[in-house]
Amino acid sequence: MSDDADDPRKVIVLFKATGDAPILRQNKVRVRADASFAEVVAHLSKLVRVERAFTYLGAAFTPSYDAKVGALCDAYGEKNDAGGKLVVFYATTPAWG
Repeated sequence: MSDDADDPRKVIVLFKATGDAPILRQNKVRVRADASFAEVVAHLSKLVRVERAFTYLGAAFTPSYDAKVGALCDAYGEKNDAGGKLVVFYATTPAWG
């Protein structure tokens, strides 16, 4: 997840395992607010070592992959002084549907 001088706002993405997914040692990443959710899923998939991780917000739904992380955090995340925190549940097989 790279830096961008045009939008310095960062969002902390907290990954929480569900189902049969392995628990990550490093389960937090700082992501540019203008990054797409697809970038988060791609990064998570590499960490979990699967072709595509199944991801959910609020343990209920998968957002559009072109949605911006900052907008998702504004709508569904937790606010903090660092810019916000977005909790993303992940699994290697569909967990909720």
